[in-house]
Amino acid sequence: MDDAAIAKAAAPRHAASVQSRKAMANARRRMRAGSPPGATPAGFSLPLVLAVSLRRLARHGIAAGPLDRSSLIAAGVGGIAYFALACISLALSQAGQDISPIWLSNAVAVAVLLRVRLRNELPFLAACLAGSLAVNAVVQLPDRVAVTYSLANLAEMIAVLVLTRRVGRAPPDMGRLADLARFVWAGGLVGPVLSAAIAAPVMGDTLAAWRVGAMSWFLTDCMANLLIVPTALLVVDRVRGKQQRAPAQPLESAALLVGGMVSAFLVFHQTHYPLLFLIQPVTLLHAFRLGSLGTALNVGGVALVAGAMTFMGQGPIAGAQAGGLAQLHLLQAFVAANFLTGLPVAAILAGRDRMLARLATGKREIDLLADTISDAILRYDMAGICTYASPSCQDVMGAPPAAYLGRHAAARLHPDAQERVEQAIARLLGGTSERERVTYRRLADSPDGAPVFLEADCTVVRAPGSGLVEGVVVAARDVTERVELELLLTRARRHAENAARAKSEFLANMSHEIRTPMNGVLGFAELMLQGDLADDQRRFAELIVQSGRSMMMLLNDVLDLSKIESGQFAIDRAPVDLHASLAECAALHRPAALRKGVALDLTCDCADGSECECAARAVWVMTDGLRLRQIMLNLIGNAVKFTEAGQIRVSYRVTDEELRVTVADSGIGISPLQLETIFHPFTQGEGDIARRFGGTGLGLSISRQLAGLLGGRIEVESTPGEGSRFALVLPCATAPQVPVPRLPATGTAPLATPLATAPTAPTLAAPLDPARILLVEDHDINRLLMTEMLERCGQEVDVAHDGNEAIAMVIDQVMRGRPYDLVLMDVQMPECDGLAATRAIRAEGIGPGLMPIIALTANAYAEDVASARLAGMQAHLAKPIDFARLVRVLQRWLPTRIVEDEASGGALSPPPRAALPAAARATALAASPQLIARWQARRAETVAAVETALAGGLLGAARMDGRDGEPPQDSLAFMLHKLAGTAAMFAEPALGSAAAALGHALVQGEDAARCTALARALLDQARSSGTAPAAATTTPR
Repeated sequence: MDDAAIAKAAAPRHAASVQSRKAMANARRRMRAGSPPGATPAGFSLPLVLAVSLRRLARHGIAAGPLDRSSLIAAGVGGIAYFALACISLALSQAGQDISPIWLSNAVAVAVLLRVRLRNELPFLAACLAGSLAVNAVVQLPDRVAVTYSLANLAEMIAVLVLTRRVGRAPPDMGRLADLARFVWAGGLVGPVLSAAIAAPVMGDTLAAWRVGAMSWFLTDCMANLLIVPTALLVVDRVRGKQQRAPAQPLESAALLVGGMVSAFLVFHQTHYPLLFLIQPVTLLHAFRLGSLGTALNVGGVALVAGAMTFMGQGPIAGAQAGGLAQLHLLQAFVAANFLTGLPVAAILAGRDRMLARLATGKREIDLLADTISDAILRYDMAGICTYASPSCQDVMGAPPAAYLGRHAAARLHPDAQERVEQAIARLLGGTSERERVTYRRLADSPDGAPVFLEADCTVVRAPGSGLVEGVVVAARDVTERVELELLLTRARRHAENAARAKSEFLANMSHEIRTPMNGVLGFAELMLQGDLADDQRRFAELIVQSGRSMMMLLNDVLDLSKIESGQFAIDRAPVDLHASLAECAALHRPAALRKGVALDLTCDCADGSECECAARAVWVMTDGLRLRQIMLNLIGNAVKFTEAGQIRVSYRVTDEELRVTVADSGIGISPLQLETIFHPFTQGEGDIARRFGGTGLGLSISRQLAGLLGGRIEVESTPGEGSRFALVLPCATAPQVPVPRLPATGTAPLATPLATAPTAPTLAAPLDPARILLVEDHDINRLLMTEMLERCGQEVDVAHDGNEAIAMVIDQVMRGRPYDLVLMDVQMPECDGLAATRAIRAEGIGPGLMPIIALTANAYAEDVASARLAGMQAHLAKPIDFARLVRVLQRWLPTRIVEDEASGGALSPPPRAALPAAARATALAASPQLIARWQARRAETVAAVETALAGGLLGAARMDGRDGEPPQDSLAFMLHKLAGTAAMFAEPALGSAAAALGHALVQGEDAARCTALARALLDQARSSGTAPAAATTTPR
């Protein structure tokens, strides 16, 4: 047995080993020779290697937190237990063999540390090291050998702990195959190999001694780790309730465990037959029925029975022809094989059970979701066939799931939804879309016959690995109530739009229908005032004019308020001269203020609060000038109305952030309770104030809403009896100065500022030159009024009743060479309105520089002005039209000159059109391609008629109607007359003379020879002049 003493158990765990004494003697000789203790033949320092290894391992899996009481208590208990288990292991080797079959201390220590996590495990490991040193001292090993063996045990424990633990994860579970495999690799291979490699150099002086000792050390520690650690961990997990229970009942479990040990006893009770293979099926039975814990207990029990029977000299292993060390190795290999047969299978089965449990839980959750979800869930494959339908299909789709399974998606669709649903599914399956939402009508209506609408969210399903489209999942829900609400909202919106459109049309018609008769009332009243009237008659006429204008102001306010409330009020932002606009508003109300003895001043507040000369400041802002003036006229007008004495101060200030215009008065003031209500429509504060001062109470309401549309607000401060202070605050956006527009000679002239807002009336320096004016008006009273006004201005007036007649008269007069100097065009007329007529005239090449067109309209809103501009008009007169504004229009657009009233301080208007003879303007108009084409058609028609009459011998005969297809002589004479009047405009005066001569001969009834000669002369002239006469060059104006 001396050779076997080299093994691990024979050196530290067998006190009488001869080889150990030889090894210690050799060590002492090396020390005397100068070699340091612990030096290996290769020259490495084992303590240094171990220190570095321990330090690195401690950073990767050993707890090294602060020391606490539990860590110290565990260290004390662990050290004593380690010493006791080491003594038991040595006792097993002394029971009849020189070799210990199992080393319990390391395995138990590892099991404890894997389940009892300490804040600091270093004291526990140090205690285990101390216990190992103590047991080696008990067996009287040399110091060097004792230290080396203890360090080997410590390195094994640390390696197994570090490799078995998973950083940041839960403790290892021996019921999981991955954790079990990691422990078998660490505790059954790496740890024992590392420990044996450290201990082998002190087991002898030869490689054979090292090999034998390392093998014994490895098998001893491997067997202990495999048998003790998994079993201990599984028992602790079962006690803690973390280990799932086995399929077998307790009675069956006890019977299997007892039966396993009995089977092992029967196999090892005889030595005639090698029946060790019968143990593995029993172990597998334990794995299937008892799980990991039952299998571990069975493996341990079988190992205990096999070891005891083998040490007693019974069983197949004892009967083998081998020495004591060989029998030990065979026993250890049998136990390891039995372990590797049962525990991995049990772990695999446990993993399968866990997987099945998760699948069952997931299925229950899915079933619960599918059974309780309100949406109907359907899945379709790539062919559009339904492969799954949830139970909720009965409630949502109106049919059981079986009605959809195995059928195409289009099989149960309403005809109204067929195309949309099929297109959506085609896009999804074709890869052009990932999600689709379709709202459609269900195939089955509700029990009461009402349609049911569904909303389906369709999503593509892709394979997890390849990402290929596998099908479509549809989640459908009943949205009938929402669809009905949407339909109601759509109908309500349509009704609202129709109502708004009707309201807009009503407002426009009301404006037109009221302004049209008021135009006659005010116009004729002003004409009466120009005549010789008695004093009382003059006062009555003035009251008529004043009342009419008050009514028009009320109408304008009502229309403005209605358009604002209906959202149809347009804002037209453009550069505005702020000072000029405010001065204009102040000038309009200054006469009324002066009549009351109230001073009305306009000032500009500088940044420092001082006043400056407003006229020296040219401040241009970007806003709607018309609405700005409307607001300021209301504010200044209210200040004048409610101020009996004192002054009214209008001031403005422009900063980088805002524009503030303030109107401060010394009037009656407003009580605090009325400060908000004054902005309500038809509200004027107290009733006695309304009766005293009059008015409708719309001005402030409209002004505040207009300020909001401009992006600003109106602020008010007032003290009863002391006055009020209204401030218009707008966002400031400065603009470059815009030059006053000039009327071009040709092309499209811009639409002038509405003439109704001119501050003062220009006066005639001399009577207007007579001009030819075309008045286009469908209302007979307005025609009479406008004709009378124009004739009093000394103008020649032609009248057209509608747009079509106006187009014909304009073109006819142009073709005759006598174009009109000005056209006054009513906008609203039956059949062809003024805008369409203007567009047609401009399309004929008659530009605004040669024939201005002024709109006569009862609608004076910004959008109406813009429409007139787009149609080709140059200005507009808003009805009712007074005589002064008509005069200003004539002065502005007829060839005369304008002198402003010096007292008004107004700026000069753009210069008027240069006066040109009618022939020159006609020649300029002849440059129009449209008129040239019309002339060519008239010329060809007349020449063809002459040729027909000449060929038929009708010239010079008695007057008679023409035969079929032949023109009568009177008609031919009329055509020749028109040709003669226009030929000179198109550079063919000779042709015009020939046509005039022939026409005169036909009218006078001259003989046929004379008429035939004149006809031939005309045809020769037509051929010689060609078919494309050159247009005259336009004379510049």
